[in-house]
Parts: sequence; C-alpha cells; structure tokens
Amino acid sequence: MSTDFTITFRDEGHLRAHVEHFVVPLERALEWVREQLVSRTVRDGWEHFDFVTPAVVGFTGLKKIRPWTPGDFWAPRKGRKIPSHLIVAPKLRTRHLCVWGFWQDRKTFVLHTLYPGRVAPREIHDPEIDPADLPAALRFWSRHAIIVSPGEWET
Repeated sequence: MSTDFTITFRDEGHLRAHVEHFVVPLERALEWVREQLVSRTVRDGWEHFDFVTPAVVGFTGLKKIRPWTPGDFWAPRKGRKIPSHLIVAPKLRTRHLCVWGFWQDRKTFVLHTLYPGRVAPREIHDPEIDPADLPAALRFWSRHAIIVSPGEWET
C-alpha cells in the first residue's frame, strides 16, 4: 500500500486538548499512526481503533468503575459544553494509542482525535452520536469515567 497520503486535523484544538497526556512528542505518535494507516487496503469512511505502541505513549484518562463509585460525577470538562462522566484519580501510563478519524479521500486522512488509551465510544451527550450507538455508549459510560485533576471541569 502506498505511503503517499497526508494526515490533517479536523479540529486542532480538540487534538491539542490531549497533548498534555502524552510523554512522547506528538510528531512521534503521528508517525506510529501513519505506520498503522499505511497498511489499510480500504481508505474510505471512519476509522476508530487503538493499537499498542513500541513505547509508553502517555497517560490514559479512563478508569473502570462500578455503579455508584464514590467520587464519580457528571460535569462539562473545561472548554466543552456537554457533561462527561468524571472521576478525580491518578492517570496510568499506557502503550495504547487511540485514533479516531476518517478518510476524506484515498490521499487524505482527517484526524478527529488522538489520545493515549483504549477505544471509547462517543459520550452519551455528544450531539454527533448516532442514535443506534447510544445503547452501547450508555453501557460503556455507566462503567467508565474520565480521569481528571481538580480544576479540569466546569462548576
């Protein structure tokens, strides 16, 4: 498969929101993404996947929880309007990197977001969520919370 494609950003601000979670330069993480995408035989539509990187890439921002875990709550994260399922906890180092983007055409991959950690569905309040995906998102987000530090959410 040809390597002659570019990676562009749908919303660089959204991508930059995750930069502090990386321990490698963003450019290195993008090289690893390119290595994953180059093997794609189909270059059409959305891609939502994670993979294991050769080294620790950063800190994961998800914590698996039980229903009614003490300390979990719902609030909008800084710079966002929709509420997220949150918990104050330490983040863990990870070699997993999650990629979410789409092929604009065979030569252009538009990166929606990139973060250290595993695949997660759209949040339940996301205005772009497909109604068909809502049941799975509800199951996931009832058992997972985004790890935040004090001050990372709107009050």
